[in-house]
Amino acid sequence: MVKCTGRTVPAPHSPNPCPRSPPRPTLQSRHTMPAAVEVRNLNKRYRSGTWANRDITLTVERGELLAILGPNGAGKTTLVRQITTELLPTSGEVRVFGLDAVSRPNDAKARMGVIPQETNFYFGLSVRHHFRILGKLRGLPPSTASSRAAQLVSDLGLDEHQDKPAEHLSGGLRRRLLVGIAMLAEPPLLVLDEPSVGLDPESRRDLWDLLRDYRRRGATVLLTTHSMEEAEALSDRVGIIHDGALLALDTIANLRAAHGFDFKITYLADGRTRVLYGASDTELLQQVQSLGIREYAVSRTTLEDVYLGLTDGKGRLNEEQTADD
Repeated sequence: MVKCTGRTVPAPHSPNPCPRSPPRPTLQSRHTMPAAVEVRNLNKRYRSGTWANRDITLTVERGELLAILGPNGAGKTTLVRQITTELLPTSGEVRVFGLDAVSRPNDAKARMGVIPQETNFYFGLSVRHHFRILGKLRGLPPSTASSRAAQLVSDLGLDEHQDKPAEHLSGGLRRRLLVGIAMLAEPPLLVLDEPSVGLDPESRRDLWDLLRDYRRRGATVLLTTHSMEEAEALSDRVGIIHDGALLALDTIANLRAAHGFDFKITYLADGRTRVLYGASDTELLQQVQSLGIREYAVSRTTLEDVYLGLTDGKGRLNEEQTADD
């Protein structure tokens, strides 16, 4: 008699009475899983002839929070609308969890929750009924839709407003409602276009906490923002977009290091505030002392410094520039 251990049961008449259990996925095999979002050589040209996106290539890894940073008109919303299948690319490729978002838009969109800039509501419905009805439309059982509605009302601080029609909500409360709608079915990917617009500072930080918690539970978050503070507070990596082109994509620390300027000294000269950049604070101190500057402030460079350096047309931080420029 042969004793087999493990859960694998041999098939009838199997030549091997004790087949091995299937191997567990290795770290390497997990890494071969498709990324949450893959964008390759993406271009979008409108009928007016304007190029909104130019040859954008980026990857959003599973479980990360990626922020796309840029000013209004930089091409952030156009990029997001192509990822969420609302716009067709002029050329290029978009994949969501390995699915071609152009040829299989419904399958791709079923895996994401989307928060657009524009608010679209059923204005006669209350907050609570929005969650319940839209939860059912996303395929949630009625009991699950009700429990998710109650949880989101609490998480988003909407308890006092849950019975108000959407038309009676302030702009900030409508943004919170949009966030809740996107999270209803707990999709593996959240795509948010300027999610904190219209929120007061306290509500903005509550939203950030909610997004961090959602990411910690294994979800992927892609957001656009023009706020340096928001990008620094939330992101694992930051993509900088300007004039429709993706200029850089990396961690904030790596973006600073890539330009060789980790520190800056701010000082007054000829009645203007000036900034001197350098690889070390010691190097900078030697420079200001050699210039005879007595009053100055030393600090680490910020994401704003990196952004201004990349968008000045030279692709790097200037060694010296005026803070007023």
